[in-house]
Amino acid sequence: MQVTFNEVQYNKQLITLGRESRGISQIELSKVLGLSQGKMSKIEHGLIALTIDELQDIARALDYPASFFQRNERVHGVGLSEFYHRKRQTVPQKVLNKIYAKLEARRMEIASLLKSIDLGEPNFPHMDPDKFNGDVAQIAQIVRANWLIPQGPIENVIEIIEEAGGIVVPFDFEESNIDAITVFHPNTPPLIFTNFNRSMDRIRFTLCHELGHIIMHRKPPSEETDIEDQADRFASEFLMPKSEISSSLSNVTIQKLASLKLFWKVSMAALLMRAAALGKINEGQNKYLWELLSKSGYRKKEPEELAPPKETPRLLDEIIKLHQTELNYSISDLSQVLNLNDSEFRTIYSQPNSHLRLVK
Repeated sequence: MQVTFNEVQYNKQLITLGRESRGISQIELSKVLGLSQGKMSKIEHGLIALTIDELQDIARALDYPASFFQRNERVHGVGLSEFYHRKRQTVPQKVLNKIYAKLEARRMEIASLLKSIDLGEPNFPHMDPDKFNGDVAQIAQIVRANWLIPQGPIENVIEIIEEAGGIVVPFDFEESNIDAITVFHPNTPPLIFTNFNRSMDRIRFTLCHELGHIIMHRKPPSEETDIEDQADRFASEFLMPKSEISSSLSNVTIQKLASLKLFWKVSMAALLMRAAALGKINEGQNKYLWELLSKSGYRKKEPEELAPPKETPRLLDEIIKLHQTELNYSISDLSQVLNLNDSEFRTIYSQPNSHLRLVK
């Protein structure tokens, strides 16, 4: 909601968002600006006017152009899947605030870019697990069939998600133990903000886990539902269909897990968990194999020579490139559209080749 005063217009929500995206507390910003915290608090609540000089002081302190704080846009939260993600409770709240603010800033930037681009309708059908009697594996099978994925391993997870209309966005999660967060709003395609400081097999599983959330979790689940477990089971079936992998998981050894990893492009740990989940090994065998993985150091880091080929997101880069080549946007133009300083735009966004269409 935008607040209008005689001196200058500003969006109080974006003052807070800009501050939190830089990891700065209200009292820290007030000291930098030479203001009392009380005045800074009133600014963030839209209770007092700002002169253009005061707004520019805030913009310089937070390294945004003044236009960042003058947009008439509502700030959104991250959504249901993040709200129910129990593991992230260990991340300090200040760090989470910074991550969430940066996510929302990126979402608004991407939404601005998409105004001129025709991505088509995203192909992510909603399938409530309750309507499938909790059979998450069946949902994963339906998605594979709907997307015409052939039998066997998925060669490139990022490619199939982006072909369906999702956008995979590399994102800095500030040293927190977060692999990805998906933001899915009605007027934008799913945005999967992904930590690429991970092994490729883990990234692939993470993306399929997030895909499970997109497909299955668009409304609040019942209290007893563990949506993280559902997303993990979806990812396991999506990457390693039971009907295709089950026979290969008999008589599992460490050597066999390594061989299967090369074929299925998932971690040895994921394969071992799949073997246990499908009842292909008993409890004793499972424990023994985990001990072997630990002794080999493979629970912390699996052999580099077994790593799947690197997968790279393309869609967001293509959107930027299309603005430059077809719409004749300069770096300065794009920075203005996204309400970023040129230097930050160059840091965040890159520009290879494009095959997208403009909105007609």
